[in-house]
Amino acid sequence: MIRKGYIDTPVEGGVIQTHLRRAGSGQPLLMLHPSPMSSAFLVPVIDLAREHFAVFAPDTPGYGGTDPLPNPAQSLVEYTHWVVALLDALGLQKAFVYGSATGAQIAIEFARAFPDRTHALVLENAVHFSEQEVDDIMVNYFPSLEPKADGSHLDVAWRMANGLFRGFPWYEHLEDPGEDRGLGGQPPLALVQATAMAYLNAGPDYDRAYRAAFANERAEHLAAVTVPVRVMRWAGGLLKAYADRLDGFDWPDHITLVNSGPSPQERFEALGRVFRELA
Repeated sequence: MIRKGYIDTPVEGGVIQTHLRRAGSGQPLLMLHPSPMSSAFLVPVIDLAREHFAVFAPDTPGYGGTDPLPNPAQSLVEYTHWVVALLDALGLQKAFVYGSATGAQIAIEFARAFPDRTHALVLENAVHFSEQEVDDIMVNYFPSLEPKADGSHLDVAWRMANGLFRGFPWYEHLEDPGEDRGLGGQPPLALVQATAMAYLNAGPDYDRAYRAAFANERAEHLAAVTVPVRVMRWAGGLLKAYADRLDGFDWPDHITLVNSGPSPQERFEALGRVFRELA
């Protein structure tokens, strides 16, 4: 059973309530989700990992059910400090950390800053962007979701969510039929709906952690991690072309690129093997 609850988490400027999901037993595994989603998005991965770990999957501050940070974050540093505060609140000295997309970048920076509190990282959707690509993302990826009297912000959230599952970046793929990633062309409407609602739930500041993560998406940041790392590379992923760029870098022995086939089943089989090996 996955249990949900809140835990008071002291951060700079005050105490916030962190909403999280818990499951399993064994060594602790912290799971960090993509933006703008919540830990609900990770339930299938939680179910996979709970066979080997005591899983703690929080909602990132400002997303899902977790309060925003009292002092708005200017970088990923504030989120890594929140991770430390959360581990302290949970009574955990050290943990394995899984992260996807934004969660992967928070995990990378947490491990860089606090290697003594990190057993190992498991990363999905960790890629490499050029500076020009990041500049383009900062300009085009994050339209305003300020509420409008005519409700047009609702259409913006829907268009973003719909494009997100067709290709990357979303604004270049609004009319695409979608590649075959097990989604059958048109993304499932329930998934698009959940994503659009996640954008709206996060509100006008939905882009805060999102922007900081994109700005950090550089191979050199990953290469600076000193703890063991498994970088999962799913051939059916939206970011495959950008993840493939990691092949062009020389990685130290403790950073391993783990490839899997294009089907969701192959992705989960590869993840399951990594969780078993690390537990």
